[in-house]
Amino acid sequence: MKTPSQADMEPRKPGRPRSDEARRAILDSTFALLNEVGFNELSMEGIAAQAGVSKATVYRWWPNKAVLVIDAFLRAVEPELHFTHSEPTLQSIRAQMTRLVNMFVGPLGRTIAAVIGAGQSEPEMLEAFREHWLAVRRLEARELVRNAQAAGEIRPDIPPDTILDMLYGALYFRLLVRHAPLSGDFVEDIFRLITPGMIYQSTSRPARLPE
Repeated sequence: MKTPSQADMEPRKPGRPRSDEARRAILDSTFALLNEVGFNELSMEGIAAQAGVSKATVYRWWPNKAVLVIDAFLRAVEPELHFTHSEPTLQSIRAQMTRLVNMFVGPLGRTIAAVIGAGQSEPEMLEAFREHWLAVRRLEARELVRNAQAAGEIRPDIPPDTILDMLYGALYFRLLVRHAPLSGDFVEDIFRLITPGMIYQSTSRPARLPE
């Protein structure tokens, strides 16, 4: 007769497998419904029904649909949003911007635009976008730029946030206004115009600004 192991004899922790399963179901349902009805028609009630959970369960983890939608997308695309550290900084940023553009021309772009649009009249939506999407991306990008400035790849007298706004602001402008297409060629144009202002053009370097 087999003797039960210590693990077999220990009581199982209640709730965790079900909680993980419920979270996955909610995120999967959110992603599916987004493609079906779009962000504006999406509701927490509909997500709960699709996932087979109560609305209270959804609200236990996500305060509003913007946070939930962003989490659902991040679960699918986050690996593509990270920067590589095996190449020069500007090349890494350009490659990441190109991947971001490829995402922006699909469902992710429509959803991000809808969240930003909703945020103009619903502040909690804009806060969700800033906290759960933008802040995380900016933290990694800002650190990359600072390291490049310390290594002499990028001029140290330009604030990192200014550099990031100049590079990424153009992408979000086209995403929201839609007056012209987003494409890899547009990313190349941005770099061709902005890069000369970010790097040293001669052996004489400007003095580092005080911290």
